[in-house]
Amino acid sequence: MSPIPELQQRQIDRWCERRVPAGQRGEYSVMSRWRGRIVTLVERRAAWASGGAAERPFAQLRYGLDEMWSLYYLADAGRWRPYPRSVPEISPVPLLDDLDRGAETGYFFQWLSPC
Repeated sequence: MSPIPELQQRQIDRWCERRVPAGQRGEYSVMSRWRGRIVTLVERRAAWASGGAAERPFAQLRYGLDEMWSLYYLADAGRWRPYPRSVPEISPVPLLDDLDRGAETGYFFQWLSPC
């Protein structure tokens, strides 16, 4: 059983689904990978003619023992750092909104354009 409430899991998965416009879903996707109290969000590009699909983690949502969510970005050297423009929240939804706003700052998305 996951320590993360089911409603909040669904909110994150729905955000991932809505992140990619319907006409581009064959080209790339956004998905969530769950491990304990950490949700890693990943961009996935379709396979090229000569190679496999490319994936890149771009954000983490962490569900603390205090039941508060925090947002992290992938910094240099592959280390996760707290996103400086957000504060811990009781729900992941405000942090997902921060992610959408952060798309223009270069902290998160490299491949995807804002929806």
